[in-house]
Amino acid sequence: MSILISIAPLMPSALAPEATSFVCDGRPVEAQIYNNENGDYTPLKAYEELDAGAFVVIKLENVQLMLPRTFNAGETSFTDRKWLWSYEDHQHPTFKLVEPKGNIREFSCDAKPSDGLLGGEYS
Repeated sequence: MSILISIAPLMPSALAPEATSFVCDGRPVEAQIYNNENGDYTPLKAYEELDAGAFVVIKLENVQLMLPRTFNAGETSFTDRKWLWSYEDHQHPTFKLVEPKGNIREFSCDAKPSDGLLGGEYS
């Protein structure tokens, strides 16, 4: 009788929200995703655990946004139809604003270097 044992290194999920701190057009931006399907407001630890009630809280200099999850196939995104935050590229999220006359303003975002904490909270 033969037993096959697979040993894999303990690694964080490949889909873990690595960064919560970003720089968008030179300005600091904090983004934290929460699951809330059951009213528990738990910070997301892995994208594959995203539930139907998920939302993202985005903190800008003078604004705090709470955007609900979209259900667009193939992407992790959040929008209130005025603001859009999307993680097609987790190190360079898409951040857009629909201005009053329908113009779309897109911000160029880059993840800040990691402090070693995955999906850490901010104050």
